[in-house]
Amino acid sequence: MAEITVGQVVKRKAVLVRPDDTIHKVARILARNKVGSAVVVDENEEIVGIITDRDILDKVVAKGGKDPKKVLVKDVMTTKPVTIEDDYTIQDAIDKMMDKGIRRLLVTRVGGKPIGFVTAADLLAALNSMNSEEEEEIEEETEVYGICEICGQYGPLYKVYIEGQEKWVCESCKDELNL
Repeated sequence: MAEITVGQVVKRKAVLVRPDDTIHKVARILARNKVGSAVVVDENEEIVGIITDRDILDKVVAKGGKDPKKVLVKDVMTTKPVTIEDDYTIQDAIDKMMDKGIRRLLVTRVGGKPIGFVTAADLLAALNSMNSEEEEEIEEETEVYGICEICGQYGPLYKVYIEGQEKWVCESCKDELNL
């Protein structure tokens, strides 16, 4: 089974904002793009931080008295965001989130180019999908051994339906019945 990479589960493309943008402008950008976070990049397109809806809520709105049209991103952003490259596995991402106590990771390509965010929910969905596929493979590969209900021989059995009834038969009886 191939490992699922972080890049395969990124659902939220990176929305880029600047450190000198206002919180009001960023809140509108987040709302328009239906995302909860944006990557803060400088004039050289280098990542300098991230800004999340939680940053805006906790550091501007909940404080009261701060005007979102005057507060700048650089004053409330999270600097040195935790990142993971897109070719790492989802298990690597889960380990990093658990270690850092965070709910989302900024996914980058080699060279630090931001491509999007992956959340704990995205990773859980990917794990669930992966586990479902493994269960299907296991069910297909599992052989059942026992006594054939037709000839009484012990060996690998196959489930067949004869006149609407489920029967477990050996390969010889299955072939004879043309099933």
